Amino acid sequence: MGGCSCVYVGDYDQPSFSKQIIRKAFKTHKCCECGRIIPIGEKYEVISGAWEGRFGTYKTCSDCLSIREEFFCEGFFFEQMFEYLKEYLNECDGEVPSGCLLSLTPDAMTRVCGMIDEIWQ
Repeated sequence: MGGCSCVYVGDYDQPSFSKQIIRKAFKTHKCCECGRIIPIGEKYEVISGAWEGRFGTYKTCSDCLSIREEFFCEGFFFEQMFEYLKEYLNECDGEVPSGCLLSLTPDAMTRVCGMIDEIWQ
């Protein structure tokens, strides 16, 4: 994890158990964060586990995974990453170290820079 700009999400639920796997898509999937279709051949993360007694499986595209790894060093809630990231970027007036952005995938960098541009306008 990069840890240069930590988005704090408050108290988040730790799973009672979970398993994390990076897979290569053999069929299409939908990213739980951005909603984009993960195409065949692309790597993505799968986390399965139990949160508050409920089983869940979450698939995250490589772009969203790079954002989460860079900005969410103290935990996160699935399906709420962009909501928390937008709030964080607003609070810091879009000022984040360039190293944070450079470690993102190109598409993730474009998306985060677009969010920063909206703040600056």
